Amino acid sequence: MSLPPDIAAKYADCLQYIDEHWERVTFFDKKGRGVYVGLPHPFVSPNEHIYKYDLFYWDTFFTICGLVVDRRITLAKGMVDNLIYLFRKFNIMPHRNRMYNLGTSQPPFFTSMALEVYKRDEDKRWLRRVARTAEAELEHVWMNRTAPEQRIIFRDLSRYSDHFITNHSAEHESGWDMTSRFQERALDILPVDLNSCLYKYESDLAEIYDILKNKGAAERYREQAAKRKATMTELMWNEEKGMFFDYDHRHEKQMDFWSLAGYFPLWAGLATPEQAKKMQANLKVFEAPGGIANSGPDGLLEPYRQWDYPNGWPNTTWIVFEGLRKYGFVEDAERIAQKWIDLNAKFYKDTGKFWEKYDVVNCDIGKSGAYPTQDGFSWTNAIFVRLLHELYGQN
Repeated sequence: MSLPPDIAAKYADCLQYIDEHWERVTFFDKKGRGVYVGLPHPFVSPNEHIYKYDLFYWDTFFTICGLVVDRRITLAKGMVDNLIYLFRKFNIMPHRNRMYNLGTSQPPFFTSMALEVYKRDEDKRWLRRVARTAEAELEHVWMNRTAPEQRIIFRDLSRYSDHFITNHSAEHESGWDMTSRFQERALDILPVDLNSCLYKYESDLAEIYDILKNKGAAERYREQAAKRKATMTELMWNEEKGMFFDYDHRHEKQMDFWSLAGYFPLWAGLATPEQAKKMQANLKVFEAPGGIANSGPDGLLEPYRQWDYPNGWPNTTWIVFEGLRKYGFVEDAERIAQKWIDLNAKFYKDTGKFWEKYDVVNCDIGKSGAYPTQDGFSWTNAIFVRLLHELYGQN
């Protein structure tokens, strides 16, 4: 896929920066150093500063979304293989490849990233290996009823819960470090984004087994996904508000915090068209001059959490874009994407860098939270490239 000459020229400086940046943040460390676990294939780290040598689980999916349209398929495939290696070694897709993170995972995007690669190289032998690992991760990590850090916890839905089994560490496992969304009690919450990811995981496994001509396995995972969808709809869908919300299993009631986690059911394809229409109407809660904020402005905790309003993030921007487009709301999806692209390009022109997150309300670099806002960020670069190709790409 290539970009039309006028679009390529308009964003030429940004695209050159991103192309050169892939080289600066691609590392290969087979033996491991210090606290890092060695990996068998080169991989992209988030940046060359505090996250040098880190392979993060969920970052890998969003980074691969950009790598595949930049024709870096071998690199993307190797990153999936690195996660397979880590799972076989530690029986978990760890948060990242550091020794002290081996009991913590992140949102399960393994099948999603694998299908991004498979659709471009169609290696069925590799896909079989992916399927075996995916089944093991789903059962051992996210649906394990016997582990001390039990993640499947209520009505066959799952929560975040790493080996420390504390609210703080569970919130870190969510990737939203930190957010007002969980009200500092993440262990009590069935997250709508996590269970949407697991619905898509099950649906992806059905698709994979269709490709591999295993009808029995495909049907089993479709049934599993359908059960999850029914329970999520019962517990998490709010007809009056027209939105999906997290569910407090301890008190058996819906949470009322508005966040982009509520759009994951669109991305996963589990919402009905009627639900999707109501969710489209709620874009006004989040849409801002620079894109789409990660939460609504109400109910925010102190001190400031970086996954809250007014920050917008590239990964959740991609989720909302893909979800809206999947349900036919192409104009809304493209409008939000263009706002995000323009904001990224503006700050590249102003600072010579891309940034991890942005304040989409005030059109500024993102507000810091758990750590200072980082520059040069790989998933930001990747989603910028992917959105350009989705909006303007030519085969």
